[in-house]
Amino acid sequence: MLRRLLLSLAIIFAATLPTPASAQANDVETAWRLLDYVAVDYAGAVSGGKVVSASEYAEMREFSGSVAEKIASLPAKPGKAQLVGESARFKAMIERKAAPQDVAVAARTLAAHLLSAYPVPLGPKQAPDLSRG
Repeated sequence: MLRRLLLSLAIIFAATLPTPASAQANDVETAWRLLDYVAVDYAGAVSGGKVVSASEYAEMREFSGSVAEKIASLPAKPGKAQLVGESARFKAMIERKAAPQDVAVAARTLAAHLLSAYPVPLGPKQAPDLSRG
């Protein structure tokens, strides 16, 4: 009896722990959103190979590093090694103050490759009910 009780408690406890799949989905979603943000905002940080806003550039460096870390922490899958390399090259582009257009293309390309390898929903399954809003 005690054994069954302990087993039941262990199962309940295990069910409340975050699952790797949801942690993976969160990392993919976060990396995708950071890439989207950098694609749009990088032009406000760098122009002509020069930093035009130190705070924005610091943010771009932080976000590109976070993207690389999140991708590196994803579970093994075909294409992960390519994503890790692509995220490292993306981070290096930010470090060398690449042209905003090049960074935007690289960010969007990496985001597309990420979602192709690790598909996750990025929006609601159905449109919100405006009458309830």
